[in-house]
Amino acid sequence: RIFPPQQPNHTAMDTTLGHSLRGVSVHHLATTLLAHMKAAGLPPTALVYEIEAKVIRGVSASVVCPRDERSGSAYVDAITGEDNAGMADFMLSYTWGYAVQDIVDALLYHCTANNLDPK
Repeated sequence: RIFPPQQPNHTAMDTTLGHSLRGVSVHHLATTLLAHMKAAGLPPTALVYEIEAKVIRGVSASVVCPRDERSGSAYVDAITGEDNAGMADFMLSYTWGYAVQDIVDALLYHCTANNLDPK
């Protein structure tokens, strides 16, 4: 694993944790996720399925899931901070065969074109 196992430090009463509509922010994808990919030796053009083992599970494998209380949470429940995750305003459909940078670029464009805060 690239990242040390740790439980997320969810600050006082994150009411979105474990919620079915919790989502990852565009800000997180454009900053932290891309940084984790770089640290794992993966380019921003890596496909989603190429980052799953090293990055996604690297972050979430040892985190206790808030839904079933077992080890191994969803990525969204392994990240913390209101700038990184919260209640989703939009749903994005994608496949594991898309390049991460293409997803990030499309989401950043959507935020800019619609005057939305990526956080």
